[in-house]
Amino acid sequence: MAKTITSVQHPLVKHLVRLRQNHDYREEHHSVLVEGSKLIGEVCPYHPTKMVISYSLESIPIGVKADEIVLVNESVMRKISGVMSPEGIIAEVTKPASASLKDKKRILACDGVSDPGNMGTLMRTALGLGWDGFFILESSCDPFNDKALRASKGATFRIPIAFGSWNDLEQLAKENLLTCLVADMEGKPLDTCEKAKNILLVLSNEARGASAEALKLCQPITIPMPGAMESLNVAVAGGIMMYHLRHGGEGKR
Repeated sequence: MAKTITSVQHPLVKHLVRLRQNHDYREEHHSVLVEGSKLIGEVCPYHPTKMVISYSLESIPIGVKADEIVLVNESVMRKISGVMSPEGIIAEVTKPASASLKDKKRILACDGVSDPGNMGTLMRTALGLGWDGFFILESSCDPFNDKALRASKGATFRIPIAFGSWNDLEQLAKENLLTCLVADMEGKPLDTCEKAKNILLVLSNEARGASAEALKLCQPITIPMPGAMESLNVAVAGGIMMYHLRHGGEGKR
């Protein structure tokens, strides 16, 4: 039986807003919010779903089961969603655990990527280009941030994600026999890199550049820039590098 909430001051609304806004609260409750009927229809049948919040029962996609159904009005939905024109359906799902990346051949790692839009876009691009693992270092933003989830278009729930330290990443690279590369403005031109089957690509914070830990572990590479710009947005640069390293030419031998 569904319950109805009409006040933005309801304790459940406050709980859902905190889930959207606060990383530590998501960790404490092992929950994340997913918004939109398409994404909910793809995610919820395969992930434990604690709650679905909707304008109506008819709006809930077929096959979506939840422990609790909550019906709300437009003002409550806007409060929970955080946007002026919400899609009208939100789900609270169990946060996926850190995945094992054992035997993964192409892993993208984020070092200090602090913008959630860039994080989500990188996940979407990695999944689309056939990279099979995503490693997030402690200095990066939470991929389950609401802005990151929107930008990922569901990739967050479809590509294996591991969280850890530089020691963890170095050990993973050794075990998986990965060629380790890091994006850096002073690096070797991307189009001169020899092709490798097993790759770890590290992307760093745009403002700070590659960290000392990244440069210690990885060979620096760069995208040649013949135009009047010194650098690219990390999500754009990451997409170009992932495409070239995954699908690009043979490179020089």
